[in-house]
Amino acid sequence: MSKSKSNLNKQLISLTPDALIDLYEIDFSILQENFEQLNDLYGINIGADAIYRFCPMTNGTNPIVWQGNSYQPMPIKVDGFEYQSDGRLPRPKMTIANPEGIFSKIVHLNEDFANCKVTRKRTYARFLDDENFLNRENPFGKSDSSSHFDDDVYYINKKNTEDKYVIEFELVSALELEESWVPARVVLSSYCNWTYRCEIGCGYKGLPLETVNGKSLISGFASNPSNNTNSSGDINVGASAAINPDDYPFGLDDIPEWSKNNSYKLGDVVKITPRNSENPYKRTPQVFVCSIGHTIAKDHHPFLDKDYWLKDECQKTLSACKKRFDPTDLVNAPYSKIDQTYKGLRFGGFPGTERFPIE
Repeated sequence: MSKSKSNLNKQLISLTPDALIDLYEIDFSILQENFEQLNDLYGINIGADAIYRFCPMTNGTNPIVWQGNSYQPMPIKVDGFEYQSDGRLPRPKMTIANPEGIFSKIVHLNEDFANCKVTRKRTYARFLDDENFLNRENPFGKSDSSSHFDDDVYYINKKNTEDKYVIEFELVSALELEESWVPARVVLSSYCNWTYRCEIGCGYKGLPLETVNGKSLISGFASNPSNNTNSSGDINVGASAAINPDDYPFGLDDIPEWSKNNSYKLGDVVKITPRNSENPYKRTPQVFVCSIGHTIAKDHHPFLDKDYWLKDECQKTLSACKKRFDPTDLVNAPYSKIDQTYKGLRFGGFPGTERFPIE
C-alpha cells in the first residue's frame, strides 16, 4: 500500500478526522468558441483556462489551493451522489447561486452548459497544499497531493430550475449522457461521422464549398442547381455568396481569422478557430463566407448573424465527400486540384473507401 493511500485510510478510521474538503471543476472546453464570442461581443472574459475550479468555502479571504490549482469560493450545493440499492445510477443535483440573475446570461448563451464535464474532488484539510496555511507551514505535518478520494466524474444533463436566486443542474454519468454512443464510433454505410475539417479523420483543408443544404459557395459551380441558379441558369451570387476560387490561396492555413475590428465585403472568407482546447475535435476551425458586406464586424458575428454569413458545412454523404477528395472528378470536385498527392476518398469516412498515392 502506498504511503498516500495509508495516510488517507488513517483519516477514514480516525475518531477525530479533519474537515473533509469538497472541490469542483467544470470543463467548458466544448463551449470554448462560445466563451470567445462572449468576450468579443460583450466583453465578458471567462478566462483562458477551459476548466473553471470552485468550492463552497473560503480560506479566509483566499481561494483554496489543491494540487497547485486555485479553487475560487462560490455558493454551491451538490447532493445526490449516493448509489441506490436497486442499481439505478445516481443523478446528482448541482445548485449554484444566481444573485439577481447575473449568472443567467452566461448560461443562456452557452447552451445551458449541456454535456459539460463536472468533477468532484475530495480530500482532508491536512493534505491541502502548503499555500493554504499561515507562513506556508502546515500545522498537521506535511501536505500530500496524492492523498484523496477517487474523483467523481459526471456531466451536465439539463437545467432543472432557474430564478433570480439560484440555478439547478442535473448531473448524469457518461453512460446516461444524451447523444452518446457505446462504442464511441459507429460506422454507417451511407453517412460519414468524421468531424468536418478536423485534423483527425476528415482532414479537409480547402476553401468553402457549400452550405449544409447544398447551396453552392463557389462561383461557376452548383451542387444543387435548383438552389443556386436563377431563371436564366446563372449562379445567384447574391443568394449564395459565391466566391471565385482564383481570388483566394488554397489551404486552410491561408484563410484569415474573423476579427471584430475588420470590415467585410461580399464573398470574403474567414475562419473561427476555437482556442485553448486540447481536444482536437473541439479546436476544429469553422469557415464562413460573407453574404452581405458590412463595416462594423462586431455587430454581425458569424455564429449569430446567418443573414450576413453563410457557414461552410458538409452534407456527410458519399457525393459530398467526392466533391472534396476525388481529384479524378474535376467537374464535381473543383477544389481537388489543391491535393494531387492521393486519389480516392478519405479513408474511414465510408466503409470500403481508401486513398492511394498517385504515381
